Amino acid sequence: MKFKITSILICLCLVSIKLYSQSISVDEYNVSWTEKSKIASDAMPLGNGTTGALVSVLEDGHIWISVRHIDAWSEAHRLLKLGDVEVEVTPNPFNTTFKQELILSDGVIYLEGKDGFKSKIWIDKNNSVIHVENDSDLKFKLNIKLHNWRDEAQVINETNLKGIPGGVTESADVIIPNNTNAITWYHRNNTTKAFDWTIKALEIPKPENLDNVLENRTFGAMIVGDKMSNISDTTMTSKPRKCNHLKIYTLNKRTKTVDNWLDEIKASSSKKENIKTNWKAHASWWNTFWKSSYIHLTGFKEAKQTSAGYAYTMYLNAMAGEGEFPIIWNGSMFAPDLNEVLQRNHTGIKHFKDKDHRSWGNLMLHQNVRLPFYSMNAAGQFKYANSFINLYIRGFDLMKEHSNTVFGHEGTVIRESTTLWGVIAPGVYGVDREGLEPGQQQSRWHRTHWNAGLEVAWYLSERFDYTQNETFAKEEFIPFASEIVKFFDLHWPHKDGKLYFPDVHVLESFRDADNPMPFIAGLHSVLNSLLKLPNHLTTETDRTYWKALLTRVPEVPTRDRNGTKILANAEVIKSKKANVEVAELYSVFPYHLYGVGLPDLKMAQDTYKNRTTLVNDVGGENPKWAPGYIRGGWHPEAIMAAMVGLTDSVQKEVVWALHRPVPEQRYPGFFMSTHDGTPDVQHSSVAATALQRMILQNVENKIVLLPAFPSNWNCEFKLYAKQNTIVEGKVVNGEIKKLKITPFNRKKDVFIGQKLKTPKPEIWN
Repeated sequence: MKFKITSILICLCLVSIKLYSQSISVDEYNVSWTEKSKIASDAMPLGNGTTGALVSVLEDGHIWISVRHIDAWSEAHRLLKLGDVEVEVTPNPFNTTFKQELILSDGVIYLEGKDGFKSKIWIDKNNSVIHVENDSDLKFKLNIKLHNWRDEAQVINETNLKGIPGGVTESADVIIPNNTNAITWYHRNNTTKAFDWTIKALEIPKPENLDNVLENRTFGAMIVGDKMSNISDTTMTSKPRKCNHLKIYTLNKRTKTVDNWLDEIKASSSKKENIKTNWKAHASWWNTFWKSSYIHLTGFKEAKQTSAGYAYTMYLNAMAGEGEFPIIWNGSMFAPDLNEVLQRNHTGIKHFKDKDHRSWGNLMLHQNVRLPFYSMNAAGQFKYANSFINLYIRGFDLMKEHSNTVFGHEGTVIRESTTLWGVIAPGVYGVDREGLEPGQQQSRWHRTHWNAGLEVAWYLSERFDYTQNETFAKEEFIPFASEIVKFFDLHWPHKDGKLYFPDVHVLESFRDADNPMPFIAGLHSVLNSLLKLPNHLTTETDRTYWKALLTRVPEVPTRDRNGTKILANAEVIKSKKANVEVAELYSVFPYHLYGVGLPDLKMAQDTYKNRTTLVNDVGGENPKWAPGYIRGGWHPEAIMAAMVGLTDSVQKEVVWALHRPVPEQRYPGFFMSTHDGTPDVQHSSVAATALQRMILQNVENKIVLLPAFPSNWNCEFKLYAKQNTIVEGKVVNGEIKKLKITPFNRKKDVFIGQKLKTPKPEIWN
């Protein structure tokens, strides 16, 4: 089966509509420093969707620009930093006067020093170039130095590649010698060994014409500037001037030869540009972005920092959301040098010498990868989720063939750990298959942790619900979801007329259980999503099969705890607790079988209050590395609390989570991690999604506003709802005072609060 990846264009009926105007600007959350940085990683971020940079000024007055790209994946399946560019301004303008400021509305960083020195640093939204525009009242020189640390090849043995004989050699970077008026360097993926062994581990014949998305991928940059000349291959200097415009061009592309890559980046750097026009277009894009969706809170002590944390999360999405590959969960492309910033998690507090090291390596673990993309729907950032969807579509045919071959039946299973090729990582599945049955996974953490396919199918259904794109439904959602539910139907036996899932994982928390909640809730939700599609998108045969299958899915498991009925992790738990997830509440998030406006809300609320991470009567005590209640990171409890309307709980978690800076880094949008790498995009995305759902939830065909919003909070918001809908409003002391909905015919679907009250007529704007 082949899928065509569609580009989703969403028409939201915005022509000639004057939208509700916000009184608070995102520039309320700009970041400004008057003290220089002690380490280069103490920096402010910039990004245009693919190219990124961390910008700092060290105590010696040198400007450091750490150049990044969201798709800079090496042949060893590692996301690399491109390199660090050191800019020395002579004479030093920052020895007595210094200011650095990030202006969010324009996506720009300004530096100010003595003698009128100013530097304007921005990454063009429409071109892959980092601009460093410098002006001063007095003449100055620029000295440029490239810091590149991958000067020799090294063997990589990360978890995802574990077991590949001899590891995978990651090639050294190449610095172009004898350059004139430029510094140019690149990394080119020189081996297909990781890809070859990944396919080999699937236990299927290698298909013909299979595309390796990392093969011949070449990434790097070229630095040019006004009146600059080379001192060496890695250094340049300029003539004294009152202005000097430095440009760093980046290029990430698969090319047949290195010369093709060099020709293209040279052409980009020599192309005539109208900088004023480009800047105007760049600033306009960012202004439009910030007006397209927002949440501004007031009325309580932590309101500004909470609103700022939400804005920084949306900024992280925008800076890295337009790549070919998904935002990686443990640091995005902004992961710091862990020789400067401590790794802090339950594995220990330590430094790492490898500047490209990231906590937990470079695996695409579904439970981690997914979380930023849930924060995008309500913000209308649908295009940023394409890379996440495409990850699974890319390898779907291979996983189908793998599933059919090793298990001997139709349907497709998606396993928890994935590579960029969309298939399971060989180091997790097992390269050496001796002693393993066909299809049996070597890693004991994920052997039957097979929730990913169901959740991706659910996410695809949500995408359709928001966009109503029928081409997407026919070409991606329906074929994908159909194969996933078929696998669950054919792989397991029946008991008492129902599907029976014995001796399987409950996520990572329990390694032996019967009828786990994630399987059952996922099947209920995905099948219901398929069945509610318009009939012209599906066949009668498919609908008949899905209806019959739905009747054979077991009931959602529940249990009694001290006389209170609550949702259960599984029908039967037969092993000790190995992790601290809340699988019982997967029936709330992501699968939304329970929550505000749905039956048995009290049972869902009681479950949250008695969830597995708080009690010891399911699988025993929490693991030694997780004593008591764990907060932040990949834990989605804040979203779950919002979904079941526990206002006090979600309020507390969101306020805490959206102001959690990393100790070595002053930028408040780099959130400290509970388990993984910084900036922890899981942590911030969970909090942002929870805040969105405090304000707006889609419940069947209803738009429910303020389902978990405190009575003493004020808010201005603009969020997206399903069915191509935009909702804008103003809230004062927990009560909606103004409301606008586009298109207006959805007014009838709007309700307020947990009691689903009809809005007052006078609030409509």
